[in-house]
Amino acid sequence: MTETARFDTTQPSANAPGRLVIEDGVAWLHLDDPSKNVNTLSSRHFAWFEALLDELEGSSPRGLVIVSDKPGYFIVGADIEELQAFEHSAAVLAMIRRGHALTARFAALAFPVVAAIDGACLGGGLELSLACDLRVATTAAHTKLGLPEVQLGLIPGLGGTQRLPRLIGVPDALDMIATGRQVPAKKAFKLGLVDEICDPLVLEAAALRLVMKGAKKGHHSGSKGLFSRASDLAARIPGVKKLVFDQAREKVAKKTGGHYPAPLRAVDVVQEGLAMPLPEALELEAAAFAELVLTDVAKNLISIFFTKNDVEARAKKQAEGARAFERLGVLGSGFMGAGITQVLARKGFQVVLKDVDPARLARGLEQCGGLFQKLVDRRRMKPVERKLAMSRIQPALDYGHFGRIPFVIEAVFEDVAVKQQVIRDLEAAAPEDVIFASNTSTIPIGRLAEASKRPENVVGMHFFSPVHKMPLLEIIRHEKTSQEALATTIAVGRRMGKTIIVVGDGPGFFTSRVLGPMMNEALWILAEGARIESIDRAMTAWGWPVGPLALVDEVGIDIAIHAGAVMAEYAGERVDTSPIFRQMLDAGRSGRKGGKGFYNYRKTPKRVDEQVYDLIGWNASPVSEEEIVDRCWLQMLNETARCIEEGIIQNPNDIDIGVIFGFGFPPFRGGLLHEADRRGLDWAVGRLESFAAKHGERLAPAQLLRDMAKQGKRFHSER
Repeated sequence: MTETARFDTTQPSANAPGRLVIEDGVAWLHLDDPSKNVNTLSSRHFAWFEALLDELEGSSPRGLVIVSDKPGYFIVGADIEELQAFEHSAAVLAMIRRGHALTARFAALAFPVVAAIDGACLGGGLELSLACDLRVATTAAHTKLGLPEVQLGLIPGLGGTQRLPRLIGVPDALDMIATGRQVPAKKAFKLGLVDEICDPLVLEAAALRLVMKGAKKGHHSGSKGLFSRASDLAARIPGVKKLVFDQAREKVAKKTGGHYPAPLRAVDVVQEGLAMPLPEALELEAAAFAELVLTDVAKNLISIFFTKNDVEARAKKQAEGARAFERLGVLGSGFMGAGITQVLARKGFQVVLKDVDPARLARGLEQCGGLFQKLVDRRRMKPVERKLAMSRIQPALDYGHFGRIPFVIEAVFEDVAVKQQVIRDLEAAAPEDVIFASNTSTIPIGRLAEASKRPENVVGMHFFSPVHKMPLLEIIRHEKTSQEALATTIAVGRRMGKTIIVVGDGPGFFTSRVLGPMMNEALWILAEGARIESIDRAMTAWGWPVGPLALVDEVGIDIAIHAGAVMAEYAGERVDTSPIFRQMLDAGRSGRKGGKGFYNYRKTPKRVDEQVYDLIGWNASPVSEEEIVDRCWLQMLNETARCIEEGIIQNPNDIDIGVIFGFGFPPFRGGLLHEADRRGLDWAVGRLESFAAKHGERLAPAQLLRDMAKQGKRFHSER
């Protein structure tokens, strides 16, 4: 190829999402939207593609390659802002039909069309590539292919429900479509989703090679397994076909609890569409998409998408001015300390892991190794990468290696005196400006900082268990925490891949403080005569992943008591802790970790331990499901209002992301404050007042709720 053989055929405007280049007779469509950090698809992009197709259909290149110039991204899907703005299904339907016409034109081009994929190829991006004749993807870690629309309450809308099962088979396609699961390039090749895989450095050469083969649809060089082929064949046999789709529906219903209509609708559209010619099947898909995009579930999930983006953008801004380093320390190698260490090492940090107990330190290292091995077993990490990650962890039994450590995360026993002594010991050995981040769920950071010579370098870093799975990180600044210490802590958390909310100091901070009243209220409801399974079932039916009593078992009854004591010291009688906590612990019931709590974990599956009823002196007296739900979630709202009053947390987006990502508030409801806005604060205040009159002052509405209800205010001005 020579320079004279290469020329642009388009003269793009400043906001054009790409450019078309002809090189030695091959058309190269370079995607690079200057208005966004990633490539998306929208009506603006459709118009640009249509103009390019007008030109390509009137010419005769040897082939067309679609490639992205944005590192790490092909096309990540639809422009969510455009979807959020739709108010009428007719407008949505018109956009989807336009997209279908566009992909049909790509599929009908008289020359080979190749999608050259490096980076995220998701949603509409994958659907566009499915309309191409061939696909080549790089083996880079950032290359993922998937149809994640169900995670926004939608289904694929640009042909994905029809082209994917026709390409890779029904079972594998249903798995991707109904779950939103993304697959790396090697897995995509085995599925038959891409035709070749290659190193990123030779992507364009590989794409050009496919073009030169002159192949149109029907060619596939993938290595789809015999079992997958047999499963797809079975899924097309009358009788067996119904079984396959019924099993898919059952699996979806079990996972979603019936709260998310999109996955079930996707299964229906795939099943019905495969019995139709493609144009008719695409119309079926378009109608379903247009209906779903206007549902409350989709609007709430899309809202969470933007809420999360806002939270992460503010965290990025707050991390400006952070110190840079590659080596840090973790104090305490218990479950949380080891979990923190494993994530840090995976993200490339060199970690000195210290504990005073050699046996506990050995168990901590074993836990890290086990977590890495699980990644290897799931093919998300290579064995050599596991060895490299473990080599980044340096065990220590004293502070001898902390002389040049600039940042330390403490994860020792949840006790003020113990943590304060750790601060003194560390400061005697570490650099003068060492930043001390305490992983505590309840103890005020300012109280810990009283033991420090440099309280401005003390900050809270509240991780959630298990660390490698839970996305939220609550960072706590006390009144003396410096901006540099805060920025550095945020930067560490962001590198760990966490979604971060920054909150003010106080017992329980935000997340522990608002979760506690919900669990406490569940125990009061139990004492009044509701059954354990009835309480938990009411809350899971409302959308929680687990019920509040199962959650107490998971947290640990001893830890719940400690958290309650911290809050009681601060809030006094208002907390009104249920005596059941102490009755359970005194009887040797600590929760899941001890084998029994409200449930018996020594049997499989776990089951309610009927002995609890005798232990607490229980008498049956049914409580309605509606009352169970409202008392529990409104107590969370009540305590959140008090946190706002006290300046612990202010931004409604931080609150909604905190409760969803921290402990599983039902995402389809949009968040705690969004649910309160939807129900109305006048309703919430009235409901709490009626509960308080019957069950005690702990349920009396916070003054902020009363004031906002009286003034007709909402937490979110626009949602």
